[in-house]
Amino acid sequence: MHDLFNPRIPPENLMSGRFRVHAVKSDAMEPALRGGRDYALLAPVTAYQGEGIYLVDDGLSLDLYRVSSTLEKGGALCLSRENPRYGARTIGREEFNDRVVGIVVADIKVRSERFLAKP
Repeated sequence: MHDLFNPRIPPENLMSGRFRVHAVKSDAMEPALRGGRDYALLAPVTAYQGEGIYLVDDGLSLDLYRVSSTLEKGGALCLSRENPRYGARTIGREEFNDRVVGIVVADIKVRSERFLAKP
């Protein structure tokens, strides 16, 4: 029987040194992730790991993109945002693998900023 009070993933796994926290800086992933307020927990990766939200070096900064396969020959990938104001673009898998920094494994939604501010 499933125990509702024991998560399947122990909290120690989330607090390991394997992950990095990235502040969401823009409105590109809103409403899912709010810029200037929310964070993403990332696992470092060096290649496409399947559909998901990735942190990618776009040449100007590090930014979050929803990435999916286009099923085109050569493995092209579609990079898009949650906010409909931003368009999508397609890049080759090799270029993506050169630019990817991490994959989002958890969203951190800030509910009360006052507890996170320095005293």
